[in-house]
Amino acid sequence: MEVHHHPNVEKKGFKEYFLEFLMLFLAVSLGFFAENIREKISEDSKARELAESLYQEIYADSVNMQVKINLRLEKEGQMLYFKRYVLDSNLTELPEKFFPSFTWMGVLTSSSLFEPNDGILSQLRNSGSLRYFKSTYLQDCISRISVAIQNAKERNAQEYLFVEQFMRPFVLKYYDFNWMDDFTQEGKLSLLEALKQQNYHSKVKPAIQNMPDFKRKEVAGLIAYYLVVVRSTRQIHYKAYVEKNHELLEALRSQYGFTSEQKTTHNN
Repeated sequence: MEVHHHPNVEKKGFKEYFLEFLMLFLAVSLGFFAENIREKISEDSKARELAESLYQEIYADSVNMQVKINLRLEKEGQMLYFKRYVLDSNLTELPEKFFPSFTWMGVLTSSSLFEPNDGILSQLRNSGSLRYFKSTYLQDCISRISVAIQNAKERNAQEYLFVEQFMRPFVLKYYDFNWMDDFTQEGKLSLLEALKQQNYHSKVKPAIQNMPDFKRKEVAGLIAYYLVVVRSTRQIHYKAYVEKNHELLEALRSQYGFTSEQKTTHNN
């Protein structure tokens, strides 16, 4: 009978098992850390991309807001002139400035409303992409400007409702649209372009329509109240937006190093 001898199998010691475990552990750990680093780089890249788009949107709105504020300041000055004139001046022999002032006051309305552009902000909120911004302060700035935008939109709606209910009927009753046709060169110029004309002299002598119904004190009171509405929009709601806009721009510049020069170059 043959006797089979099993080969001697060398048993691994504790050190060998520990070394294998350690190598496996390091491999898994390095893979985990590498994946985390890859995800962090990807998230940082995505955050910067979103931040740049947001910066461009907010920066463009800051420029647009300044344009609207300048328009409103001009409008407020023209309204003040119109109100004072109708109280005690000649309403049949009108100065050449009167109907341009009437146009600023009653016809040029929606052009002076600031409509904030919040496309990127809405995308950030609705997609959950705000999580890419790790700065709590930056997230707070975004929340505050979102509130300011909503308040500005609601105020615009209130101001426009006042225009539709009170100013539009007033203009339709007393404004001389024949004069406006001449003033805008039969529609070749927008109202803003026409108002910027230098040395304009009308071929049409304008007149207040329906003069028997034009009551000086009533008209002055209506314009005075409209002036309060227009000023309040600028001084309260638009001012609040400007502050939050500046705050967010500064936060983005601090976090990502954006500059206004970089913005201009990017657009060009």
